[in-house]
Amino acid sequence: MIMAELIYSTKEVFTTYLKDRTFKIPEYQRGYKWSDKQIAQLVLDIHDFDATEDENLFYCLQNITLYPSTKNEKVLHIVDGQQRLTTTYLLFCYLGLHEYLSNKFFYAVRASSDRFIQEIQLNNLDFLVAIKTSDTFENFCDQQLNEDFDHQDIFYMYSAIKTFDNLFLTAEYNIQKEQFTEKLKHNVKFIVNEIHSNIKEQELFMNLNTGKVPLDGADLVRAIIITRVAKEEMVNYRNDVIKDIVRLNEKRTRIGWELDQLNQWWSEEKVKHYFSPFVKIETDPQETIQFDEEINPINILYKLWVETKVKPKEKLRLKLFENGNISSLELYRELIFLNRTLKDWFEDREIYHYLGILANNSRGFAFQKYYERWLEPEETRQNFLIELKKDIKLFIFGQEDKDKSGSIYWREHIKNYEGENKTNWYDLKELEKFLILIDVIEISQNPSIPFLSPLHFKKNNEDKEHIYPCTPKNIKELGKSDNDFDAINNFLKQSNLNDTALFPFSEKQWKTKSDFEKEDFLKELESKIHQLTPINSLGNLVLLHYSINRGFGNDYYIDKRASVVNNVQNGEYVRQHTLSVFVKGRSSTINLNNWTFADICENADSIEEKIRVFFDLKKIEDEEPTA
Repeated sequence: MIMAELIYSTKEVFTTYLKDRTFKIPEYQRGYKWSDKQIAQLVLDIHDFDATEDENLFYCLQNITLYPSTKNEKVLHIVDGQQRLTTTYLLFCYLGLHEYLSNKFFYAVRASSDRFIQEIQLNNLDFLVAIKTSDTFENFCDQQLNEDFDHQDIFYMYSAIKTFDNLFLTAEYNIQKEQFTEKLKHNVKFIVNEIHSNIKEQELFMNLNTGKVPLDGADLVRAIIITRVAKEEMVNYRNDVIKDIVRLNEKRTRIGWELDQLNQWWSEEKVKHYFSPFVKIETDPQETIQFDEEINPINILYKLWVETKVKPKEKLRLKLFENGNISSLELYRELIFLNRTLKDWFEDREIYHYLGILANNSRGFAFQKYYERWLEPEETRQNFLIELKKDIKLFIFGQEDKDKSGSIYWREHIKNYEGENKTNWYDLKELEKFLILIDVIEISQNPSIPFLSPLHFKKNNEDKEHIYPCTPKNIKELGKSDNDFDAINNFLKQSNLNDTALFPFSEKQWKTKSDFEKEDFLKELESKIHQLTPINSLGNLVLLHYSINRGFGNDYYIDKRASVVNNVQNGEYVRQHTLSVFVKGRSSTINLNNWTFADICENADSIEEKIRVFFDLKKIEDEEPTA
């Protein structure tokens, strides 16, 4: 049999699809348990759904999974989706659509529960009236003298009927029963998945209900697109013409293949990790379907599309993909165009890095803003880059007219590495974003360097590390030298420090001191060096993966350098700025084995210059003083 349908209206599910077969909720299923809140949400969602302008639009009740009985081919077991289908059945009964339900639904979980359902289905008006007019479930059960209806699943079925009645009688909602009934019959649909395989029924049930085969938002969006887009493309489609059915299935196969190609690209680790931080929208807590990016990375694309459509703080719901304001064909074309745009951004060196640092770090990042800016008719790529730089500048420096903020304020702190009031960058929370900015600047402007790893637009299992050690091994070992007096003097001279002020002893005076006095002096000397030197300057700090960093201790620069280079050669990820520092890629000094205080100052000046050039800023001395 050639199947042209994957999605069926609620009426079709009970009639043309089911034909002479019967739905059965098998014994292993849990009882019916939809709350009043879930019932109300469904009814009001259907009421709010507008299909007047396009009869092909529908509200998707998600999927039902069916498994033909091995004992009776006329019986279809409801393996998944029984709560939704039972609710639909009860709603049909309440609305008087009994002619569609005769001998179509069997509830095997409990005999008394099945009798309750059959009583409603048989158009027993007295029975429905008894439900509607009863004050409580207990009173209703007391009235049914020959029945044992006091069970939890029957309570929820009873409550569903009561909730239907309350909603339709509430003037505030203004639900017109006749219009609602027609909409329910024709524009509310199920994705029907009838399983014909060797897998055992209960194994299938366990897989579906223990997360082994979870139904995800991407699956439902895919089903909606495949079934609806193909039909919309075929304007004159007729479901009684074999050629049309064959062409329809061919189109669905093509669309399915195209979606698979998209998902394949989104499944690439770099793509998935790069775009995931772009997504800020949260799934509505009332939504029963999750859009899990780990299960189906293409959900990132779907979420970003939704972000281009909704208001700020609006939640993600499946119904947004069924919005009556857009056809499925238009939805599909927009998704294809959006995907093409994102791929373009991903492959553009500058856009990749500029959006990457913003999406991962800026609290106010809104994908919708950047996508709409990109789509503006007069927008050029170059102007788009300029606007991105402005946003990065604001993120890095803050407002120019605020206290302790602005480009001059922070650039002065970068160059403030001398004197008693020099800036201690090690303890500043802004350290991380400045170090990442340096990576972004260096890599975005140099086509020979690989793109920054998507996971490294933020600190990723990394420590902040002093290049020149915070507690130099040199100082600690001075006292152990054979000639400690010369060792101290040479160290201070090599460090461009005033050896007379810091070490005011003759060799004879030094030798008269005890080991205890010498140890105390070296501790004091270390403290003075910290006060006088740029140990905590931005020019002396990098980010290093903790597996590399924590093995350093207070090693010499030459030891740290060897370790970093060795890790790079072994395939470990080391940041571009960190690597440049340890190979002295920007230093004018010939000595590659030592990192001096002069190197720290030169590196800090280089960082400030790179930032100034990147943002096209004036030199600090040329800037006009702020008011």
